[in-house]
Amino acid sequence: MSPRFQRFPYLSAAILFLPVSMLAGTGLTLWGVSALFFALIWFAIEFVRWLMPPVGRKEQTDAPAPEPGGEADEPLTSLVFFLTEPRAADEIGIRSCVSNALGIRFQPQNPEAEYFVIPFSPPAKRRSVDGEIRHFMVKIPAGLFAVLVSDRPYIENPKRFARGAIRDKRLRQAVGKHAAWISVDLMDETGDREHSSEAYCVIGRIIAAMAGPDCLAIYCPELQRCNEFDPGLLEPLCGDDPLSLFDEPTFEPVIEISDNNPRMADAVREATTRWPEFVGAYRQAGPGEKERFIAKAEFREERKSEYMWVTVLEISPTEVTGVLINDPHELIDVHRGATVTFTLDRLNDWIYPGPGGLPIGGFTLDVLADSGEE
Repeated sequence: MSPRFQRFPYLSAAILFLPVSMLAGTGLTLWGVSALFFALIWFAIEFVRWLMPPVGRKEQTDAPAPEPGGEADEPLTSLVFFLTEPRAADEIGIRSCVSNALGIRFQPQNPEAEYFVIPFSPPAKRRSVDGEIRHFMVKIPAGLFAVLVSDRPYIENPKRFARGAIRDKRLRQAVGKHAAWISVDLMDETGDREHSSEAYCVIGRIIAAMAGPDCLAIYCPELQRCNEFDPGLLEPLCGDDPLSLFDEPTFEPVIEISDNNPRMADAVREATTRWPEFVGAYRQAGPGEKERFIAKAEFREERKSEYMWVTVLEISPTEVTGVLINDPHELIDVHRGATVTFTLDRLNDWIYPGPGGLPIGGFTLDVLADSGEE
């Protein structure tokens, strides 16, 4: 017998069969009618649980890594928000979010309503694993979905995991300090790619309605991709291709390289030695070409420093002025789009278009892209 039919609620079905048989035969007393009613409710609840696929992929010991290259037990049509703290979510709040996201009017007082949001419990054997996870079933025209709300991190020991698996400092901090999570999952999986794509559009709109200031990152178990959260992600989440938000990092990655890394030292040395080459090409470039000349330099505020790119506007023998391309991660006195000036002793790298449009420079990029670097 398959595991699915081993879970069939045979006990409640057998108990329900007894008053039904009496009703068909000799009739029922008042107590018999009450027994029939309660047996029917019990069987209905157990039958709904049997129809649902097991909800068991969020064990803290088997949590998939929110970085490309991890492996999950099975692909899941799901999106997850990593949160700063647990949420006090309940049936009314979840129903309101779904209603606002999809424009569905639920009838919570009508037990025969076709569409509903109700709390449910996973099979008994899973409860000890799921711990503080609250489950809500969402039945809507698009299908059957689940909203899961957890009071624990999605990953066991998130700080340790983030230190070992995530190179981008921004994302590493976001994942490392999350303390809870909330997800929207497709329950009636069919394996059909088109069905899954349509489901992501629904999931994206629902979870967008649940966004708040406690959101640190968004994760897709199927893609094994994670991005730092920003309100600007709400637009793609509510669009026709929510997964497109994982195509690029939300912010420019911040990669840390050891100060005594010999490869980086060689790359910076080559960039500073060949700087006159950059200056000569910039002087000869036409007005429409100069916006593609960029340089990277170190910017400091007290004990903090970051290396960021600027679009070059002016070059002097000792300084470079340009427009900042990056969003700083820790610095607060500068921001993307600001006009900045740095001295040449802070120069770190540069890039400009060569013959045929191919870039020249970018000496530090290979070092940063090397996955073997810590």
